[in-house]
This record gives sequence, structure tokens and C-alpha cells, in this order.
Amino acid sequence: MLPNPGNRIVATIALISQKGGTGRTTVAVNLSYSLARRGWRILLVDADPQGGVGFSLTERAKDAVGFYDFLTGVEPLTEERVAASVIATRLEGLSLLTRGSREALDRILAEAAAPSSPAESVAALDEVIAALGADLVIYDTPSGIHPVSTALSRQVDALLVPQQAGPLCLRSLPQMLRMIAAARAANEDRDRPRLAGFLLSMTDPEDPSNLGDQREFRDLLPVELVLETVVPVHRDFREASRLGVPVGMLRERPSSSALIFDQLAAEMESRLDLYDEETPAPDRDYARLVD
Repeated sequence: MLPNPGNRIVATIALISQKGGTGRTTVAVNLSYSLARRGWRILLVDADPQGGVGFSLTERAKDAVGFYDFLTGVEPLTEERVAASVIATRLEGLSLLTRGSREALDRILAEAAAPSSPAESVAALDEVIAALGADLVIYDTPSGIHPVSTALSRQVDALLVPQQAGPLCLRSLPQMLRMIAAARAANEDRDRPRLAGFLLSMTDPEDPSNLGDQREFRDLLPVELVLETVVPVHRDFREASRLGVPVGMLRERPSSSALIFDQLAAEMESRLDLYDEETPAPDRDYARLVD
């Protein structure tokens, strides 16, 4: 269970991307960790069948009941069963709902057993997850135009789009913008989901051509649609994933790679308007996350 269940959700966020290799899972894990260190109660949901989030954080992921068990009906969709499947961490504010069991994945692969209406199934599951008591629910989704990604993009409050800056990614940008527009059009009030922004990721600060691609990408979009934070390629990310920890736990003194996600967390707080006159800034609890 999450700490203090029953409090209202501040925001639900889905990380979406047009293709793999954009660092989406790296961003999901480390942004969640940084936000939890800043005092928010975070539920990180691994909605990607590849299970990168779970495998990046715990060996229990391969056996744990998770998102796709409830989506496919392997497990009954009740608040009690979903809450019992949430994995707590030693960092009090951070909890995880894994991808799910092999049986659930087998059901996904078996076309006849796929959910009859992914949009309705995702909406029902999201409603239960939203009742568990987190301040922020962060979904790591499948890459590309996937039924689950599409359904979640229409269900959540905000979208964060990790994006590589390169010729192929630049050409795919219009399709991603159409996906975001379709998600907003699917909501009657047209106010959801808001676009938290495009996040330039997996960049190479040593490559002049990549810096040129970044400038070109920023020139294509209004300045407010692209986050100031840039996530580079860094060996720390691979090492952290191998050890099953966020990058902020690799060393006793946080490295520059970890501080990037603290910067991203602060920027997301501002972009999502997480503070208002009735919501005081959360206490900073810098507890370590350990198995």
C-alpha cells in the first residue's frame, strides 16, 4: 500500500514516445525518484510490456502481479487487489506497480485473449490506481502508437514526451503531435491531457551535429513546449540499471547525472502547477532507496 491512502491525486502523467531508444524508462525511474525525494508520494506504474521499470528497480518484478494482470483479467480489478500488488520501497514516498506476470503477457500475445476494449479497460484500471492515495501517478508506456499508450494518453492529466534530436526523430514529430491532439480531442472539455512538454533526451554534448539537431528541434516548436532540462547519454544510467537502483543511489554524493533529474523534477513541479495557495511545499526527505 501507499503511505496515507485516500488523499487526492494531484496529477497523473504518462511518458510517451514515438519510438524506442528515447530514454523513456530511464526518465520515468529517475524522475519518480527525484520527485519522491522532494516530498511527493509517487506511484510509478510500468505499463510497458517490456517491463523496463520493474527490472530497473527490483528482482521481484518478474514474479510480481502488476498492470497487465489487471488489464487482461488475470487478476480481478478491485482496489484491494491492486493495492496489495503495489511494491513499497525504503524511500517512503516512492512505490511501484510492475508490468505483471508472464501469464498476463501470454494473454497479450494471444490475440483472442486481448482486452475487448483497451480504452475502457485502461480507464477502469486508471480509476482504481487513482484511488490508491498517491500525489502523482507516473506511467511508463509502450513506445509508438500502441493501444495502451493511446488509451493512457487520453486518460491522464499530462503527457511528457522524451524525444531524441536527430533527423529520423524530427521527421516523426508531426505524428507525435497528431497523437497528442487526438488525445485532447477525445476529452469533451478539451483541457486534458495537458502537454507538460518535450524532453530532449539521450543527447550527446560532445557531438556538434547533435547540438545542431537540438537547436533545430527547439526552432520547430514554441519555446514553452520544450523543457529546459536536457538528458544526455551517460554511462551512469547503464550502471544504475544494471544494479537495479536510480542513478541518484550510485554514489553517496550525487553525480551530475543524478542532479539532471532533480532539475527535471523542479521543472515538472512548475509546469504541472503542483503548488497552489492551499498546498504548501512538501518537506524534503532525502531517505535512501534500498532493497
